[in-house]
Amino acid sequence: MHNGTQPLVGVITNPNSKKNWRHPDRRRAIQEAVGHLGVVRETKSLDELPGAVDELLDAGIRYWVCDGGDGTLHWVLNAVHDAVRARGGGGPCELPIVVPTNGGTVDFIARKARLKGDAPSIVGRLVRELAAGREPETITIDTVRVCGEGPDGGLDRLGLASALGGVAQAFFDRYYALPKERGALAIAGVMGAAVSTALLDSLASPLRRLMPVGLSGYEDFFRPTRALVEVDGKQLGFTTFSSLQIGSIDINLAGVVRCFRHAHEGGVLHFQAISMSPLGVVCNVPNIVLGTPILGKQVFDDRARRVSIIAESGEVLRPVIDGEMFAPLERVELSLGPTLRIPTLPAA
Repeated sequence: MHNGTQPLVGVITNPNSKKNWRHPDRRRAIQEAVGHLGVVRETKSLDELPGAVDELLDAGIRYWVCDGGDGTLHWVLNAVHDAVRARGGGGPCELPIVVPTNGGTVDFIARKARLKGDAPSIVGRLVRELAAGREPETITIDTVRVCGEGPDGGLDRLGLASALGGVAQAFFDRYYALPKERGALAIAGVMGAAVSTALLDSLASPLRRLMPVGLSGYEDFFRPTRALVEVDGKQLGFTTFSSLQIGSIDINLAGVVRCFRHAHEGGVLHFQAISMSPLGVVCNVPNIVLGTPILGKQVFDDRARRVSIIAESGEVLRPVIDGEMFAPLERVELSLGPTLRIPTLPAA
């Protein structure tokens, strides 16, 4: 049993996440669940995050609970990584044990670790294990490091999945523009609207005027990204891409879309670079949804360790990392980042 006074569990809670905003009493429930074994710090903005991370590092926290969705975990992970690297002189570092929760619209990271329940439930189960002297087993997952340069400066982030161009990036533009509830139905709705647009666009010009008003924002959904792409030192033989995306783990998006199957084995990234017409993308929707191989003559859909993407003149890459959108880049380098440990916990 744990009899020491040093806290083991640190919870960083995001009051602006969907579930916390709706249930402001969750902070108290989490505090009760963590008890004397941990501390809870609320960050109302990203500006408050570095201070909270430094405080928890100084306290020697071993388990970092991110109370929010995948975006919350992304920002906490990177703030911890930056702080640990700074304390170690900027060299390679070992990340602490991170505990995702189900507090967002997709929660693909918690799904990967098979962690069910809300933050108070997950924290309560973790604390019970630690109080009984049982160290939870952990799974190890890879991260992808996204480094780039653009007109507004550089980027150096860790993530688990990134959309970089074409329909992968356009999807998030439309998804986050939705005024209503996001989740499985919203994902399916965006995909359905995109498919309908491609089908209507392939028809004769007079029939295109029949396009419903609700599809009017999708005219440029299939606009390709022009770039030079190099995978593990070998340049791809095509430069126009209908989609560019990469993942360090196999992902399940709200039970609707499964992707990056090769990343399931660990130690590699799964990179997809697709060059085909909008109708070609539509014909591959079943493969996109099921996570099966993308079919086409100009497709890279395989394992990779290092990827370089240079946008052609006048083009930019608009990275979306773990669902978070970043400023445009002209050049991106993708590689394996440090591994991340996530505990497995008994069911409630």
